[in-house]
Amino acid sequence: MPQGGAATRGFGAIGTVRNTISVLREVSINDLREEAEREPTLVVIAPDDGVARELGAALAGDGAHRQPKSASLFAKVDLLDQFDAIVVYDPGNTGRAAELRRMVRTDGPSRVFSFEGASMTDRAALDTTRLTITRRAPDRAPAFGRYYPAFRSAAVRAVIDESARANAEFAFVSNIPAVIPIVGSLAAAGADFLVLTKNQVMLVLKVAAIYGEDLGSYAKILRELAPVVGAGFMWRTVAREAASFLPFAAGTIPKVAIAYTGTVVAGRAAEFYFRYGQRPSAIDVKGFYRDAAEAVGRLSLPKRGIGKTDEAIAIPPANEP
Repeated sequence: MPQGGAATRGFGAIGTVRNTISVLREVSINDLREEAEREPTLVVIAPDDGVARELGAALAGDGAHRQPKSASLFAKVDLLDQFDAIVVYDPGNTGRAAELRRMVRTDGPSRVFSFEGASMTDRAALDTTRLTITRRAPDRAPAFGRYYPAFRSAAVRAVIDESARANAEFAFVSNIPAVIPIVGSLAAAGADFLVLTKNQVMLVLKVAAIYGEDLGSYAKILRELAPVVGAGFMWRTVAREAASFLPFAAGTIPKVAIAYTGTVVAGRAAEFYFRYGQRPSAIDVKGFYRDAAEAVGRLSLPKRGIGKTDEAIAIPPANEP
């Protein structure tokens, strides 16, 4: 755990650490902990077993808890349904990936992924594969990042994306009248913001899990991170900060933009802390707001004044340009 020497400062942004931790009273940490600590199962299938092992090592990266399983392209792989991800490298275009997709039973998105790199060392293709895996199975993203350090960046992006989308969609369908005007009293929206804040707290803990933290010490994690992500938990602060960047005048619904932006900022601040072992600077945080605001500008939303419709919203990935 990074040392939080500044952890005793800055609590005014959220009142007290106790107020933040109290949010967790109705949240089950055990499920998140069990999911994050359950080692992911990954198999890499390639033209021959040697190539598969090499690609698996490249995907897992240095410091992996163990190397992924490997198999040649048409070898029989037992218990395919039990793998979290099946990566197929088929440069000869034999159709093996499509065949495996038909074979693997799933109630959700396919767990079979095609590696499209020009070679096994194609960095862009490796990054794309990791991101696709973690986005398709965001519940398993913390485990992938925890056991395979090369997956950390992709896993963080996936959990931020999922949480920001969830909060934006919740804000869209819920009634949070006090958010409009932007900087006003949010007391009347307490119940709704409790849900949004819970989602943010769980996001922060997922990021902690990705970086190998012990979720059994979640109270300590939140005490250290309260000054780091406090602004993301304080919706009045988020509204003030976001007002500098968000294109409200263009018609974006403020409550959705604030929920989305605050969640992205909380997640990226936590990532910075665990990745670099120090708090992000004010300039860094401004950058997080700016990046999130650019994504909000691409939200597909009804214009202000038409917000009571049931029109669907399309939320872009939270952590992409």
